[in-house]
Amino acid sequence: MATEAEERFKDELGLLQAMYPDALSFAPNARELKYSISSDQETATKPPAVLLLRLPETYPLDGFPQVITALGHQKEDLRSAAKAAFSSLASPPGEEVLDALLLAFRDLVESQDNRAQIATSQATEDTVQKANALANRTVIIWLHHLLNTNKRKLALNPTMAGSGVSGVTKPGYPGVLIFSGQRNVVDAHMSELRNQRWQAFQVRYDTDDGCAPSEVWQFTHGEGIREVESMGDVVQSVTHPQHRDIFLGAIGVK
Repeated sequence: MATEAEERFKDELGLLQAMYPDALSFAPNARELKYSISSDQETATKPPAVLLLRLPETYPLDGFPQVITALGHQKEDLRSAAKAAFSSLASPPGEEVLDALLLAFRDLVESQDNRAQIATSQATEDTVQKANALANRTVIIWLHHLLNTNKRKLALNPTMAGSGVSGVTKPGYPGVLIFSGQRNVVDAHMSELRNQRWQAFQVRYDTDDGCAPSEVWQFTHGEGIREVESMGDVVQSVTHPQHRDIFLGAIGVK
């Protein structure tokens, strides 16, 4: 004659198999219950998450299912997390708990997947931002003087079509140039200017030094290159306070 524990477990198992027909299996000899969670359609190539429980002979009257295996979709070991989640259920002794354990494991796997997805998205975003930053360049150039009209016009008007360079130029003694934008365009504009005859052409700041990433500097006039009259005007043209400090340090004022 079947014992009360056997009858109650039989009823519980039958209900669970009806609820999870393709996800649940039970090995009577080992008394092991296996629950599998298939990955969603977007990640169908991932292996299923698996929970393997070993049930005491006296379950559910006495004893609690033992966690043998708990694996996420990335095959990460979730045994400790599953045990902690199951302990927090505070199920009364002598009660059926398998359905609650399966639901808790499903919640754990979903939470793990969400964290992995967030981490992957963040890593992708960081990679894109880094690539974009390294694709930019900002330079500050000190000139002994900038008086020649043709040089002033050249500094303001890069010849590369569709130039993405913004910046500020200050003619006179000394001359100052700030250019910021797409690396290839800044490179081309600098090379073009360097080829002119200068008494002094010093790059005082360059985000390429040390391969430092650079965001494109913003200026009060917006995009493009604008000529201003004084050092004070140059400082006021730079929008971000940190970039102003960089400029002042580069020209030896700060």
